[in-house]
Amino acid sequence: MGFGEVIRIWRRRAGLTAGLIVLALAGFGAALVWLPGTYQSQASVVLLASRSASKSTGGNPYLSFTPSLSLTADVVSRALMAPATAGQLAGRGFTDPYTVVPPAYTTTTTGSVLVITVTGSNRFGVERTMRAVVAQVGTALDQIQAGLRPGNRITVTTLAFSPQASLVASSTARPVAMTLVLGLLAALSGPVIIDGAYRRRRLSGPASPRPDARRPAATQRLRSQL
Repeated sequence: MGFGEVIRIWRRRAGLTAGLIVLALAGFGAALVWLPGTYQSQASVVLLASRSASKSTGGNPYLSFTPSLSLTADVVSRALMAPATAGQLAGRGFTDPYTVVPPAYTTTTTGSVLVITVTGSNRFGVERTMRAVVAQVGTALDQIQAGLRPGNRITVTTLAFSPQASLVASSTARPVAMTLVLGLLAALSGPVIIDGAYRRRRLSGPASPRPDARRPAATQRLRSQL
């Protein structure tokens, strides 16, 4: 079937085609309203050398980044991502999924940085979970260093924090766009399928009785003479 024939079917069944397109657009509008959006909040924290370790740099911890800080950041990341910690946060009402990971490309300097990302369908829930996870970083660090003097402890500070969760447009647009595409495909192919089924049913018609086989002409003449 050529494209020209498809267009003729759409014209011949214009009412059906228009109705299906309207239904597809209505489904698209419903998807825009009812599909939940995805909100995301990000923060980054950095682990700093203890006061005793930063004495060699004049007490400036930002000049004392060492591989030990990167190792500690990795330990804190694993502690935060552990199911036990996630379960504790969920038990306190912070149920949105989160990640606490180092940057994609790390060096001795950036290895002590942890990037925290929280996603969810409720903006306020995402913001609450973000604050809880940031606080949990300090708690995990204190647990690791329990028993050490304050002057010998690695500290943590927040580098960046987005106080308001933002809507992730790509995660929302993808299912909405798929709803529109699938709806239009169904609307445009529906008349073609229905028209083809109608034509096949009309051409087949009711089954006619099978005629008897004709007898030879000589036999018919013989019977007529009798």
